[in-house]
Amino acid sequence: MIGSYIKRQWSISNHMLVGISGWLSKLTIVFVQLFSIRLLINGLGLEGYAIFALLSALLGWFMLADMGIGSSLQNEISKQRADDKNYSEDVVASVILCAVLLAITIVALYFISPFFAPIYLKQFPSINDGEKIRLFFVTGSIFIGCALGSVSYRIWLAEHKGFISNILPAIAAIISYLGVFVIHLGNLSNNLMCNLVVFFTPSTILPLAAITLHFLRHYKVESNIKVEVVYKIIKTALSFWFSTAVSSMSLQIDYFIISQFLKPQDMVIYSLATKFFWFLLFFYMSTLTSLWPVFSEALAKNEWAIVKSLTKKYLGFGLFLSVISSAILILLMPSLINILAPNQSLFVPLTFLALLAIYQLIRVWSDTFLMILQSMGETKSLIRIMSCQAFLSLILQWYFSQTLGIHGIILGNILSFLATVAWLAPLEVIKHYKYQKIKS
Repeated sequence: MIGSYIKRQWSISNHMLVGISGWLSKLTIVFVQLFSIRLLINGLGLEGYAIFALLSALLGWFMLADMGIGSSLQNEISKQRADDKNYSEDVVASVILCAVLLAITIVALYFISPFFAPIYLKQFPSINDGEKIRLFFVTGSIFIGCALGSVSYRIWLAEHKGFISNILPAIAAIISYLGVFVIHLGNLSNNLMCNLVVFFTPSTILPLAAITLHFLRHYKVESNIKVEVVYKIIKTALSFWFSTAVSSMSLQIDYFIISQFLKPQDMVIYSLATKFFWFLLFFYMSTLTSLWPVFSEALAKNEWAIVKSLTKKYLGFGLFLSVISSAILILLMPSLINILAPNQSLFVPLTFLALLAIYQLIRVWSDTFLMILQSMGETKSLIRIMSCQAFLSLILQWYFSQTLGIHGIILGNILSFLATVAWLAPLEVIKHYKYQKIKS
């Protein structure tokens, strides 16, 4: 009993270490990326950077390539740890599945690229379809490797070593900046393909190396993989994948709509302004990610008091942070844009910034309760809620973007979240809490 108490206290304090390391990592990534953006805009120009931004936005979609294995494995490890059981077999089976998916998805991308790339990059007649296809395929292949390698980060999170998962992306970001800096010292500063490869490859190589080390470590413990274990992983992973796919439709559809209706200059304005707000949201999300395994273990033991306490504490913190940071960003945005894109005459409307601030508050509230549902493994509820939001978001963004431009994208997101996730997610958590209270 004393051992269980000590373990629980370490778990709670350890997530603070993960959260702090996440913040430091995100700060490093933010500053490195800001320096990189200035170099990229100077070298590629507005149109070249607009293409770079559109291709970068595909990362969220290609992260689906892991088919939910990362989330499934993280929850499974948390459950096994709660019961003091070995989980090496689950890790080995998951890594083998990732290797198979890596080959399958890259081959599929090779055949998809000729159809999708010209549509996605249709606003750029200055480059031919062949170049668009090459840019799309190479970027997508790098992102697929990143997605499957990032399963390694999930393993560390479940093992309460999430600070490693935070440190590696920061190291990758620094390497990426140094690579872009070297390119811009030479004659390749305006080479879009070269900039894409150098900027994104480190974020793929490091996690792939990490997942290889995980595999070797656990293969020594358990090399015999049972069919039922593989089946369990695939079944649970697919549930998480459907949930994540729906979430991606909700949160990643904006750049596809932008690619169809906005001019390159407006794409750059949207990319730069939203990037600052997304950076702030990612800080909070890194904290939520560190809480996931803590919540999973607490819920597995029906310890709702821990869940309620941490939710109140971090939700209040997240909302306060959003208000203060949004106000500061609105005041500093003209200067920030001028630093990143000097002599480009880019203007970000105040109304657009106000909408971004409102959207960020809604996301902090909604994502907190979505994370709790994820830690429960309530994929059916997540899919149902996010499906409604994604469908509504697609329609509203498509409609408003044609009349309101960049304002319409954010307005569509705000209205879709208010109509669905902002109240359905908390309601679902409360229902589960009341059910468990009656049951116990």
